[in-house]
Amino acid sequence: MFITKVSEIAASISAAPQRSASPGGADKDAVITSQQLEVNFDGNYINNFETSNGISHQETGQPKQIDQEVAVVAQGADSFIAPDGQQYSLTWTADENGYVAQGAHLPTSPPIPPEILKALEYNAAHPEQDNDQGQPQARPPARG
Repeated sequence: MFITKVSEIAASISAAPQRSASPGGADKDAVITSQQLEVNFDGNYINNFETSNGISHQETGQPKQIDQEVAVVAQGADSFIAPDGQQYSLTWTADENGYVAQGAHLPTSPPIPPEILKALEYNAAHPEQDNDQGQPQARPPARG
């Protein structure tokens, strides 16, 4: 999962259309201005870089025991300057819960309607209405 997500991010960055008029110069002329890559024998790593056109990437990762497997989990932050000059930033994690990104520019889900929230609270407060398998009991037959 993690390697797939990193590959997708890398592919999308490399496939991004080239733009001009960035504050730091044309994207096609961008160069890496700083870079740090450390990969340790224990599986921990750091991958940071910045470019002349305002792209910044910070990432750390480490092995984590998840159930019967050892997986590499990662967390990081990215920022870039859009063609309109606005800077976008996001933080992210990639772990046993999947890839989760957060940023002010990303859409969020609407709040849970009060009626649904009330029903969820009722269900949580009345687990005795579930059978032994954790499934709701069948409804009794309709009368009349």
